[in-house]
Order: sequence, then structure tokens, then C-alpha cells
Amino acid sequence: MCEEKVPEALLEKAVCAVFLQEGVGKNKEISLALVPSHLMRELNVKYRGKDFLTDVLAFPLDEKIGPARKVLGEIVICPSVAKAYAKEQGHSLEDELVLLVVHGTLHLFGYTDEEDDKKKLMQQKEKEIIHTLEERSKQC
Repeated sequence: MCEEKVPEALLEKAVCAVFLQEGVGKNKEISLALVPSHLMRELNVKYRGKDFLTDVLAFPLDEKIGPARKVLGEIVICPSVAKAYAKEQGHSLEDELVLLVVHGTLHLFGYTDEEDDKKKLMQQKEKEIIHTLEERSKQC
């Protein structure tokens, strides 16, 4: 899968930052799975009908469960794809994983990136959240 150690505490902070941005209390949770590339491709085919490898998928729980639900959904990330994207973008794997967790968590809140205007909104939210995380880390 990936030889690097996953920065669990940082990824948890990224989820919390999205929760704060969206006005959600700490009583909510997400499930996060890191999977190998062959499984990520299978999931993308099965659930999105797209036969290619992707970096992140988000599976929100059905709204019919009710407002008292604790788990919002699951985010699935492929570290090998994240590592390749990080290299392409010239930043660390850690930074890429944070971006993917933020991106996936926003999907759980209903944000989409299929249309240009919605994609711009989602990217703006991502930038705000990542900026907030960076500012907090400078204070420590």
C-alpha cells in the first residue's frame, strides 16, 4: 500500500477543521479507510461506474437515518495515488493526505465537484480549511 507512516493525528485535525467550518459538534464521526490501488479501482467501478484509479471516494450515509446519527459516512483514500499526486504537485504526501481528507469530508457534507460553480465553492472551502490548519500549526 504505502511505506510512509500515516499522520493520523493530523488527519483527525483536518476532519475536525471541516466539522468546525460546517458547524458540526464533536459528537459526529467519519470512517477513514486507506486501500491499495486495485481495491480503489474496483470501488470506483462498482460505485461510480468509472473504470480508472482515483485518489479519494466518499460514501455519505443515507439521510433517512435521521439527525441523531453519529457517523456521517466513510472516506476511502488510495495512498499510492496520493503519493503520485503529491509528487506531481510538488508537495508532501502528508499535505496531499490532508487535502484528500478535507475533500472527502466536504463530500460527506454534500459538497460536489461535478459542475464548475460547485467545484469552485468546494475548492474555496478546502483552501479556507487548509489555511486554518496551517495557521493553527504555526501557533503550536
